[in-house]
Amino acid sequence: MALIAHYLHTTRGPAMGIEERLRLLEDEQSILETLYAYGHGLDYGLEDAWIDCWTEDAVLDWPGRAFMRGHAELRAGFRSHSHAPAMYHKHVVMAPLIAIDGDTATVRSMFARLDRYPDGPGIRAFGRYRDTLVRCADGRWRLRERLPEIEAVRAQAPLGGEPFPDSAAMRKALVGTQEKNPGA
Repeated sequence: MALIAHYLHTTRGPAMGIEERLRLLEDEQSILETLYAYGHGLDYGLEDAWIDCWTEDAVLDWPGRAFMRGHAELRAGFRSHSHAPAMYHKHVVMAPLIAIDGDTATVRSMFARLDRYPDGPGIRAFGRYRDTLVRCADGRWRLRERLPEIEAVRAQAPLGGEPFPDSAAMRKALVGTQEKNPGA
């Protein structure tokens, strides 16, 4: 609730002039473009476009994988991930709450990863992203930090894929899914 209250207070003040409101809308749109470019780049193998979503010193903590810092490690993580056409999947981001403070933004959003299974499309995992973005010198908002929290994961590997890497976070997400879906 505190984040929602902070979002509403910091982004929608009655004393804002038209220029401030326009700047806020442009910033929010630019932040959304970065969030969307992450999924498009990762899913379709657009390496340079995906790397351009990140600051030079950015950090990404993909659960079950190595912690990544900086473009070189992010690029290695990107290259070890699956992409179309070898494997089709979708990283979908939903319901982002954006709080902007100067040249820094905090974003909390929900995500789902969609994959192909023998019986058709399905959700492989869902959770939330905890992101920090910064406005860079070129005016583009880029991710400085992404901390995904996977809340549930499907045990079955998708077509052409492997199960999620084993980790404490994955085991917790898997257990949560099995408790909610007995016999799954």
